[in-house]
Amino acid sequence: MFLSIFFVLLILVPSGTWGQQQPEIIIKEIAVEGNRRVQEAVIFGKVRTTVGSPFRPAALAEDIRSIFALGFFDDVRLKVDDFEGGVKVTFVVSERPFMRDIEFAGNKHAETKTLQEKVDLRLGAVYNPVDVQKAVETLRGYYEEEGYFEVQITPDVEKFPDGDVRVVFRISEGRQIKIDEIVIEGARGLKEKEIKSVMQTQERQYFILRGVVHRQRLDQDVDLIVQLYNDHGYIQARVESTDVQVDRARARVTIKIKVIEGPQFLVGSVDVTGPHVLPTEEVRRQIALKPGEPFSRSKVRQTINQITRLYSTIGRASADVNPVLNQDNAARKVNLTLEITEGPEVVVERINISGNTRSDEKILRREVPMAEGDLFTSQKLDRAKQKLVNLGYFETVDTTTTPGSSKDKIVVNIVVKERATGLFSLGGGFSSTDGLLGTLDLSQQNFLGKGWELFLRIRGGAKTQEGTIGFTEPWLFDRPLAAGFDLFDNRRIFVEYTVESLGGDVRLSHPFLDFSRWNFTYRLTHDRISNLIDSASESLQKETGSKVTSLVEGAVSRDTRDNVFSPSKGSLARLTVDVAGLGGDSKFLKTVGSAAYFQPVLWGTVLAGRLEGGYGFGFGDNELPLFERFRLGGPNSVRSRKLAQISPVDENGTRIGGTSEALVNIEYLIPIPLVPGLRFATFFDAGNVYGFRTKFDLTDLRKGAGAGFRWQSPFGPIRIDWAYNLDRRSGESSSQVHFSVGSPF
Repeated sequence: MFLSIFFVLLILVPSGTWGQQQPEIIIKEIAVEGNRRVQEAVIFGKVRTTVGSPFRPAALAEDIRSIFALGFFDDVRLKVDDFEGGVKVTFVVSERPFMRDIEFAGNKHAETKTLQEKVDLRLGAVYNPVDVQKAVETLRGYYEEEGYFEVQITPDVEKFPDGDVRVVFRISEGRQIKIDEIVIEGARGLKEKEIKSVMQTQERQYFILRGVVHRQRLDQDVDLIVQLYNDHGYIQARVESTDVQVDRARARVTIKIKVIEGPQFLVGSVDVTGPHVLPTEEVRRQIALKPGEPFSRSKVRQTINQITRLYSTIGRASADVNPVLNQDNAARKVNLTLEITEGPEVVVERINISGNTRSDEKILRREVPMAEGDLFTSQKLDRAKQKLVNLGYFETVDTTTTPGSSKDKIVVNIVVKERATGLFSLGGGFSSTDGLLGTLDLSQQNFLGKGWELFLRIRGGAKTQEGTIGFTEPWLFDRPLAAGFDLFDNRRIFVEYTVESLGGDVRLSHPFLDFSRWNFTYRLTHDRISNLIDSASESLQKETGSKVTSLVEGAVSRDTRDNVFSPSKGSLARLTVDVAGLGGDSKFLKTVGSAAYFQPVLWGTVLAGRLEGGYGFGFGDNELPLFERFRLGGPNSVRSRKLAQISPVDENGTRIGGTSEALVNIEYLIPIPLVPGLRFATFFDAGNVYGFRTKFDLTDLRKGAGAGFRWQSPFGPIRIDWAYNLDRRSGESSSQVHFSVGSPF
């Protein structure tokens, strides 16, 4: 910084008057010179000196420093001239160049967009060599985190004719140096393999690829290692050093981690003080530690969470659990006392909802099972999140709480991120069930942001033609009474015959208890059976022609799944009864019961299963209509067979459907970390259809097993399954491939 101040005191003041008090010099004008882009108002905003004030060199020097501190100038000088009986003060500035372009050259591993986000440089900002050098160090750190320890980054500054500059970061990435070995030094109480298993940094990734050093991950690994030791009783353990040794000739690194374990401590006594509202024994059942086992800090946190949650179930969310640890070094034991302050019952002071830019707040609030002034419980908060997720309107739903204005009040915060709930699709597709299809889909789950569901679906292919329009109001009259209707015209071609249905339905449903719902549907259809194969039996030929079906359906269900689109825990049970005969030609009763269960296992994997059974019969002389009979096979039942291929046959070998069914499905789902939303599945299916000439026999089941993939796409769940026929019979294929949408159960 150069500060040049030219004073004219010797000129203004005669030499013969130095011994006398001189009159003050007044500043008559203040000006700025040299600024091209920076406006005078910005500069004057930093000047304290004013026109009419006395000339003070010290004050002007402070003004110069303030102008320079703006960061826009390489130099600020002061020029003083005689002016109208006083002086004119001029601040002469030399502007720094502006960065017109910021470019990256030579980067292959890292995208330019990523590098731009890393550096704290912006187009149009003032060029500062210090900032550019900081950007170089930031980029080098990023590359080293990605394993590029040989990276070289050179900033070039190119000037434009008007003085502005282009900054070009020339990058030579070099080789990505992989991990050769991770060495744990000092491990005695825990095995080296056990320590490595908790680290994010791994020698091998996906069992094949060598790992890469990420410095940030390595720093996090230090905490993970200490936490592992703390959970095995080594409460004094620490990581003394992490050393990354680079072998540039082999492009390999060796990571050496030195740990100091210290002695192992066991759990001594575990005491509880303070419970009055809840029995002490009930509180003690939440304790995850037992005397004599290795002390674990994670289990202490787990215990605190479980006790806090227990109190929250009775509305005492303000209950405080304070763990007091008494470390007995001589005995190498930790004595734990849990001091509980139960606190008062807590009510909801306020519910804050944010992130809903399209959806009315009303449709979110009506899903939250509590309101301002209600008793708060953690179960209600969990249920609110579950219900909002299952609406399908949001990508994410986050629920948190903060203390209210007093100890007995709490604030509930709900933050959602909306997803696209509308779909317009015009095109073609392929289904293993229906072959090539032309499709038109127009749907909106959250029409006008009011929760209305509206859809139009048209399908056209060699085996199926479908046209459906439907509407649902999930909260009729501002009550949790869902009402809707469907109009449809469908045609499906089976090998043995063709079924056509034209009609519509009216639907009502209402929740009861916490997770249950009843459904009522009235359906009126005109059904026609045609194009029977020549070998059809006499009994099957009686089914040809048209019938009018007037049907009432009642159903009850209980759904505790955490996510209806991609469940990982919970269950779904449903019982449906159809009764036809209130007018029309068809007279029958048909009932189907099913139960599905989802259980998380390890590392995000899920074990899922379903049991299903059904039975139907006709009234009087009527048989169960052909289009209502049970059939199995296809992507949602026994996947080793094509759609509807599992069925009783008549005396001519024609599949005629059955009056009862039994089905079991078991799946094991494994997430694939490389692709979000993608899971690998293995499965086993077994089931059969009975009736007419086939007796009901649960030992007679058709079986299949296979594997597939599940992708939670933006358009819904998409599946591909391959199944092997475990009990192949004459004329049957050995395996089957299915492409489908939605979950299998």
